[in-house]
Amino acid sequence: MLTYLNRRQGFGLTQKLEEQIKGEREYWQHVLQRVIVVLQTLAERGLPFRGSNDTFGSLQNGNFLGLLELVAPFDPFLAGHISKYGNAGKGNSSYLSKTICDELIGLMSDKVRSAIVDEISTAGYFSLSVNSTPDLSHIDQLSIVLRYVSPTDGKPVE
Repeated sequence: MLTYLNRRQGFGLTQKLEEQIKGEREYWQHVLQRVIVVLQTLAERGLPFRGSNDTFGSLQNGNFLGLLELVAPFDPFLAGHISKYGNAGKGNSSYLSKTICDELIGLMSDKVRSAIVDEISTAGYFSLSVNSTPDLSHIDQLSIVLRYVSPTDGKPVE
C-alpha cells in the first residue's frame, strides 16, 4: 500500500492510469445523464419505452431509442456513443439496453415512492380508494388512488 501511495504522488504509470480511469468515469456519467433525461421525459408523459426491437435505425425500436436517435444529431457526444455502442449486441456495456432501462426505471420509481411515503407520513391524514373493474378482454384492472393534503402548501394531492 505504501508503494502504491508513493507511486501515486509521482507522474509515472499510476498517474496516467488514474487519469484514464477518471476519463472513463466521466464518459459513462455523461452517457447516464442523457439516458436518464430521456427516461424521465417518457415517464412524465406516460409514454411507452420500448418497441418491437432494440436496434438503432429501426422504425420499430420504440420511444426510448427513438428519442436518443432524435437528439443524437444535435449532441455530438451522444452521436459518437451511439455509433460506437449502439448495436453492439449482448454482453457489451452501452447503457442503451432494455436491461439498464428497466433498472433505471426501478431506481426512479423507488425514489418517487419514498418521497410520496415521506410526504404522507408528515401529512398525518390520508385516504385510500381502491376500485376494480374488468376491461374489454375480461381481465380485472385494479386502480388505487391515494389522497392526502400536502404538508408544505396545504393543497390536496392525489
